[in-house]
Amino acid sequence: MRILALIAVFFVGTVAGNAIDRKSIFLDKMDGFEVFIERAAAQQNLQLELLEEAEHPDLKVMLGKKFKSVHAEVVYRKQTGRSELSRLTVVDIKTHKPILTYDFNMGMNDETKQRAADQFVAKLKKAIN
Repeated sequence: MRILALIAVFFVGTVAGNAIDRKSIFLDKMDGFEVFIERAAAQQNLQLELLEEAEHPDLKVMLGKKFKSVHAEVVYRKQTGRSELSRLTVVDIKTHKPILTYDFNMGMNDETKQRAADQFVAKLKKAIN
């Protein structure tokens, strides 16, 4: 019985310790792409709590375009042969500084979107650990 009590105390302490270390994150509206990120986060056991923006998260993820102008996009394609047009940016809410940017092609089908979300979450996991 004493062993079970010790295991229970250890388990509760471990869970409480993880809850304290966890950060919170808000996913901005991304025309449905946020669902793919949520799925990838769950599959990769990302230790972040998803919150609404009003609940004051630690981090915010926003989707935007990589280039501000068509000319910059054309120059980039000619120089690199690549065409990443979308950018996910993770911003620390307290400092307002980006902690991660991830450039990718959004793609038209769900498989491509999920692959991009999986790669983004893997990079985010490394950035916060």
